[in-house]
Amino acid sequence: MYDEISRLMAPLATHVSVRKGEQLQRSGEVVQYIHWLHSGVARAGFLPENGNEVTLYFRTDGHLAVSHDDVLRAMGNAPAHNFVVAETAVQAYRFDWRALWALAEQNTVLRDYYLKVSECGIMDQSRRLYLSVCPAQGRLEAFRRDYPGLEQRISQKVVASFLGITPQYMSQLLRLDARQDTARGFTSSPSA
Repeated sequence: MYDEISRLMAPLATHVSVRKGEQLQRSGEVVQYIHWLHSGVARAGFLPENGNEVTLYFRTDGHLAVSHDDVLRAMGNAPAHNFVVAETAVQAYRFDWRALWALAEQNTVLRDYYLKVSECGIMDQSRRLYLSVCPAQGRLEAFRRDYPGLEQRISQKVVASFLGITPQYMSQLLRLDARQDTARGFTSSPSA
C-alpha cells in the first residue's frame, strides 16, 4: 500500500526546506498544505489565552506533519486552531491538501490509506488523553518510549510543554532521574 500511495502522491509533491522555528501551519489561517517529513522534527500545538504554548505531539522522519482536525476545518474554510512548527531544520514534501483530497475521492487505495492514518490519529489522541492524567514522571517515561532519541534533538522547554509542566519542574524531574540512574549504577558517560 505504501508504494502505491507514494506513486499516486508523487506528482503532487513539492520538496521544501524549512528552517528551525518556521511555521508549517499557522493557527488562525485556513490550512492549505500538509507536509510529509523526509527529515527533521515538527511540533504541533496551540496557544491558549493564558499565552503558555501547549504541545500536542511531535512528528519526525517519515510522518505527516499536519493537524488533521484543522484540515477538516479547512474544508469549510474555517481557520486552524493549531500550529505546526519546525523544531529542527526540516526537509519535507508539501502537498496541497485539496488536490490530495480530490485524488483520494478518485482512488480507493488512497481513501483506505487516509482511513488508516485517521485511525492511528484517533488512537494517538486517546493515548495522549490517558497520559494527561498520569504523574509527570510517567508522562516523561511515556514520551521517551513513544519518541526514542527525540529528547536529545529538541529543547527541554519543548519537552516540558508536551508533558504539561514548567521548564523548572522538568529540570527537577531530570535531576531526580539522574540520581535514580546513579543509584542503580548507570552513568551517562561511556565506560572505559
